[in-house]
Amino acid sequence: MNDKTIYLIGGTSEANRAALRIEQEGYRVVVSVATPLGESVATAVGLTTEAGRKDAAMMAQCATGLGAEAIIDCSHPFALEASRQAKKAAAIADLPCLRYSRPPMPDASGPGSAGTTVIAVESFEAAADELRDMGSRALLTLGTRHLEPFVEAGAEFTARVLPLPESIADCRRLGIDAADIIAAWPPFDIDFNRACLRHAGATILVTKDSGREGGIEQKGAAAAAEGAAIIFVKRPPDPGAIHDLEELLARIAGVIAAPSTARERP
Repeated sequence: MNDKTIYLIGGTSEANRAALRIEQEGYRVVVSVATPLGESVATAVGLTTEAGRKDAAMMAQCATGLGAEAIIDCSHPFALEASRQAKKAAAIADLPCLRYSRPPMPDASGPGSAGTTVIAVESFEAAADELRDMGSRALLTLGTRHLEPFVEAGAEFTARVLPLPESIADCRRLGIDAADIIAAWPPFDIDFNRACLRHAGATILVTKDSGREGGIEQKGAAAAAEGAAIIFVKRPPDPGAIHDLEELLARIAGVIAAPSTARERP
């Protein structure tokens, strides 16, 4: 191992894969995760973690204290605030910052098959409005962070969430009936997605562009098989994001080797 430390903002499956691959190149990697779940998954594959939610100042302090040479933002594509804080942290600590993200859907219009109705929207609020206006029941496969707009819109839905106490508590806080919650652990195959649609009595599946890692292809195939329409929340703009792991490694080597005055800055 060399003496170069990377501070990596994690919490996703691709973040763990990236961290392991970076370690193979001889770097020391410390993965910052916000939740106990993220910590347990990362440590299970042998990664060194630093757990707890952090703002930019706290991230910068941690990165500086570790003697990090760079900050790598591998947060979820929809975790906009985490990315903002990572960029600010890099600026505070005067460190280069690289963004690595899972590839988006090749077709930004959505995961539909031939004959499947796909409504692509720019936000969760727009998705909730579409669902309310359609007057149909949906299966929401968005996690718990994005459920509030659908509750506020008065939409009819069943929410599929992780089987964690905090997920169920979030649903109950929003007033979602227990009968309208499916708690299950991914990955989900086509048959399970179809079963969820049938259980929910849903004719619409609401999902977001979470890429292959998020099971988007299986969701699209299940909706097509059940004759369900899809409301598809497009990924937020992510300028400069790297989607290829080998490119990330090359960029890390470049920014660390460069003189400090020539390094990429956020």
